[in-house]
Amino acid sequence: MHPFKDRRRLLLSFIKIRSLTLIAAIALFSLPLAAEAHARRGSRIERRPATVKARRPARDTGCTPCEGKTGVTRARARSFNDSPCHAKRYVDPKIAKNFNSALRDLNRAGIRPKVTSAWRSSEKQASLHRCSVSRSCRKANPGLYHALPPGQSLHEAGFAVDISGIAAGPRGAKRVTPQGRRIISVMNRNGFRWRYGLKDPAHFEANPQRYGYRNAKQAISRSQSICDASPQTVEAKRPGRSRFTPASIKRQAPIRRIPVQIGTVKTRKRALRA
Repeated sequence: MHPFKDRRRLLLSFIKIRSLTLIAAIALFSLPLAAEAHARRGSRIERRPATVKARRPARDTGCTPCEGKTGVTRARARSFNDSPCHAKRYVDPKIAKNFNSALRDLNRAGIRPKVTSAWRSSEKQASLHRCSVSRSCRKANPGLYHALPPGQSLHEAGFAVDISGIAAGPRGAKRVTPQGRRIISVMNRNGFRWRYGLKDPAHFEANPQRYGYRNAKQAISRSQSICDASPQTVEAKRPGRSRFTPASIKRQAPIRRIPVQIGTVKTRKRALRA
């Protein structure tokens, strides 16, 4: 055999052996690295905290002024129709005219009355009563005086209002301010008694029996079982969910549709020539 061909075969066999050896060495070296990477990946998956799907908050029914619901259990669905709620500064419709007249008289006299409380739910009255009989709660709320138990307060009937600024000074040594005397006089002229005096200086009330009720309990029962807040007021508190369409949208002019001719310039010219 020719010596050149023998050398060529030996060289090719040597290259093949070397390449196989190199591939085997690379495979043996990469196996532990792959195993270590796989182990790290498994540990990361185990350490990852479990994600808990957040619950959606309870949907507001839109009766925020009302905090108490008599005759309605908590498990029962609360809706606009079956929950007693009233707007801010709500009073019984039979004395609303007198109350508005008193506010107008005070404004004409240059007094801006600050009404701190009007209608209350029975649950709110119960919480105030519990606080008024607790020494620590009274200390934390110095403006709170003795609150009657639920079912006895004319606030629950919408026949009582609280106005601040009547008296000044520490509890037990309060004195009626000049502005307070004017407020008391105006409220008395419009049918609201300053019943408790300095024992509860902010309190004014009207007598339900003068307005067609047999007693205070009947007035309370009626006021706690109706809802005077209008749907428009409730919907306005929830932006994006209003059922009323603004007048600007209703009056918007209709959009005119302009016909568009489909076709190339050449086809239009042919049509015109025809």
